[in-house]
Amino acid sequence: MPDEKTNIGKMIPYKVLIMLMRLLGIGIILLLVIFLLPFAVPFLKNAGSFGYIKTALHYEKSISSFIQTLIPTTIAGNDMTRWIVIASAIMLGLAFINIANYCRNKMYKLNFRKEYEEWKSEHHLPDSAKVLTPIREKIENISTPTKSEREELLKLFAETKKKLDTMGRDLAFLSIDVIDSTGLKEKEEKAIIEYDFKEYKKYVESKLAENGVIKATWTPDGVMCCFSTVDAAVKAARALIDGLEAFNKHVKTLKKDFRVRCGINSGYVYFDESVPLEEISDHVIDVAGHMQKQAAPNSIFIAKNIIKPLQEPSHFIPISKVVDGYEVYMLERRKAPRE
Repeated sequence: MPDEKTNIGKMIPYKVLIMLMRLLGIGIILLLVIFLLPFAVPFLKNAGSFGYIKTALHYEKSISSFIQTLIPTTIAGNDMTRWIVIASAIMLGLAFINIANYCRNKMYKLNFRKEYEEWKSEHHLPDSAKVLTPIREKIENISTPTKSEREELLKLFAETKKKLDTMGRDLAFLSIDVIDSTGLKEKEEKAIIEYDFKEYKKYVESKLAENGVIKATWTPDGVMCCFSTVDAAVKAARALIDGLEAFNKHVKTLKKDFRVRCGINSGYVYFDESVPLEEISDHVIDVAGHMQKQAAPNSIFIAKNIIKPLQEPSHFIPISKVVDGYEVYMLERRKAPRE
């Protein structure tokens, strides 16, 4: 998953910095021990007989000599090297702690964001969904992530899940597209093309409205529609296909006829009325689009498992095709009765 890889990539520099700050922090502690040790030596019996104390005192003198070559260390006639080093070490130690805490907070926020993205993806929700607003705001406003902050975020996830359960609905999706729309427009005047495609859109929208479309979104020559039932989606697609002959004969002025492909799928979807259909991401919708892309001219492709509850399932015939793992049934345009 790209988002997950991106998050891991962002975390690596923070992990490296935290480790570096820890190592530097250990160095600061050793430095403080070395420079504080001379204060304790006079009070320790036979301190000079211990090898490690001798080594520490040797390093203290060496470091002091080096510091004295870099900056003035004598103040009012007193050698302040030791105190300068101790004060500097304390300030550096505090700086390292602040940097480590900053990196840790950034990592926690990235982890919160990662959990949010995974949860959002699991529930097939766009980032624009209003139901996610409290979680987004919580993550953005976290300044110092703590255990209580994480518990509060988990609580928000649970509350949002309850809201989603009230939004979940069984819906049907119909995908319609014009076959070879580029070919239709070849060697035609721009005004005629614009007129015919506007009339085609009006024609499609009338069939969708007649069958209770809930929401629809258009691409240049195609449309994805949402219906409350599969029967309504089938009726809309069938009415569209059956009426194309009359549309081509009496309305369109292009030389070539309009032909369409239709794909239908249904399933349980988290449906936010406030979000445009093109921003709702769900496998159920994707399958409808894939069915349409595989459909024959002026036909409807639909998964076998959706056929059974239909009012008129016998109108569909099985074909030797599988789309996204689903066996496909097809319904073609009704033949006009002979006069």
